[in-house]
Amino acid sequence: MVGVLTLMKLRVLAHSTSGARARGLFLGAAAGLALAAGTVMLAGADLPGPALRGDLFAAALAVWMFGWLLGPVYTGGGDESIRPEQLALIPLPPRRVAFGFLAVSFLGVGPLISLVAFSALVVYAAGLGLAAFTVALVLVPLQLVLVVALSRLMLAVMGLAVRSRPSAVLSALINAGVNATLNQSWVLIWAAVQFGLVDRGLPAGFATLLRVLPSGWAVVCLDALARGDWPLAAAAGAGLVALPVAATLIWSRLLVRRTTTRPTHRGPGRGRTPLLDRLDRAGPVGVVAAKELRTWSRDLMRLHLRWFAIWFGLVYTLWPLAIGWAGLLPWAGVIVVVMAAATSANLYGLDGTALWLTLVDPGRIRADVRGRQVAWLIQVAPVALALTVAGTALGGGAWTWPWALALLAGLLGGGAGLIAYASVVFLVPGPEPARRGGNPLDAGNIFGQVLAMLVVVPATALPAAAVALLGDRVGSPLLSWAAVAVGLATGAACTWWLGRAAYRRLGERGPELLARMSGGGAVAPGAGRATAARVKLPPRRAAVVTFLVVMCWIPLFPQGLVPLYLIWRGSDTRLWFLALHLADPFRVPVALAMALLGVGMLWLGTVLSRKWQGAAA
Repeated sequence: MVGVLTLMKLRVLAHSTSGARARGLFLGAAAGLALAAGTVMLAGADLPGPALRGDLFAAALAVWMFGWLLGPVYTGGGDESIRPEQLALIPLPPRRVAFGFLAVSFLGVGPLISLVAFSALVVYAAGLGLAAFTVALVLVPLQLVLVVALSRLMLAVMGLAVRSRPSAVLSALINAGVNATLNQSWVLIWAAVQFGLVDRGLPAGFATLLRVLPSGWAVVCLDALARGDWPLAAAAGAGLVALPVAATLIWSRLLVRRTTTRPTHRGPGRGRTPLLDRLDRAGPVGVVAAKELRTWSRDLMRLHLRWFAIWFGLVYTLWPLAIGWAGLLPWAGVIVVVMAAATSANLYGLDGTALWLTLVDPGRIRADVRGRQVAWLIQVAPVALALTVAGTALGGGAWTWPWALALLAGLLGGGAGLIAYASVVFLVPGPEPARRGGNPLDAGNIFGQVLAMLVVVPATALPAAAVALLGDRVGSPLLSWAAVAVGLATGAACTWWLGRAAYRRLGERGPELLARMSGGGAVAPGAGRATAARVKLPPRRAAVVTFLVVMCWIPLFPQGLVPLYLIWRGSDTRLWFLALHLADPFRVPVALAMALLGVGMLWLGTVLSRKWQGAAA
């Protein structure tokens, strides 16, 4: 059983590790090895006291465990190259299937990197005596088995949980919380430095919690051996053996439920409401908008994406409150709009081949695009406006009101236009809504599309931001409030013009888009004919291009534009912004250089990719 699954997994890896997947694996492996090296260095670091070293090492192991637990949720289901559904008709005991899939889970880059990180246990035990050092050699693979088994169990639980609407909302909270926390990690670093945790050590209660968690049992075992507490060491070691076995047995029962049940929708979602009744009577555009609103409330994928944007905006702006800074609260609505537009940029891809229902009636194409725009605005605008008003009232000043409302107006209109245009021009094929199998949140490879939207959508608010900035510089409140009108005008123009371009494109090349979705991306939209498949970059060049495109945002925004904004506002905040730690004559030039470096990296990555495509053509 294990041998067959291993051969299947190796064959899948051999045929799928290329192109974008290879670039992603390369970057992920590089980042993972860097974190693993940091863990090993921490385990052997010479810190003020052994207790502090143990506390920080236990915290690092907890981070690795939660990475394994929440990583599959964050990436939309983890590695599903081999699915349990493929063995559903084979008469095998569930426990045998579970242990077989657990063994196959160790094939990949992630387990190898984690094994390197967990080898830090040997480094940690080097100064604790011969017994601790010998046991650490056994604890390293046990720690790996523990996190992998818990990860598979977590994935199975979430796979069943998101099969209903309330659980899909909860999974969106977990997903958004992890994402926002990773983006706001500077808050944790600042807090650790500000409160002197590195010198004084972690609070006693928190240090105990880190050792109570399963990730800290190996540290407990080694510390107990160093003290000669053999019963505690034996109990911790036995726990590291028993917990993975128990997790695998529970997972085997969940596999049975996964392969024998289907996602359910408790209740009809949006039924007959006054809003839907009015839309149904508002003509073709209203009918499509009403249909889309019902779909947003019933489709688990769309429900998850909508609530992901809302939770992300909330968690992202609430994190700085941990250090007493409420300056991000006024921008909660703006962040929700940007994230909602980024995650909604593949509406036609989420619908699958249902596009043919629109194409068979050419007169419906315009109404279909406009109706989707109206439905998106109804879904996003009220929540974003409420968050903007509440956040500005709680954490903003007089100057933030025109800024927040102007940016919100421009982004709502720009987002409504871009989701329609991107859904048609940059469509990403995905699984049919009824064929998502055991992972109802499988949306296809939309990472690149989301990343592009996160850059393009904020650009639609630049005219409104320019007017608001001009009003602040000249000290004219009237001019600052005029930015709201500019935001409304540019937003309306983006909605109308981009929507018009979208339905014209859909009318001209709709059959090609339908063929592309039916073939999983084999047919690319072209001028009336199928175009050749895009030429793949060589692995080394692909890795360089991916590195440039992914890493360019660090010098551009956190080290470039954000410090420039803080310097302009006269803020005393330094945090981890390099330019703000320099003397006054060098602050602005360094921040500008960082921003230009980011732009240059993005430009170079684009040029390298296009030059290869042109040379290959």
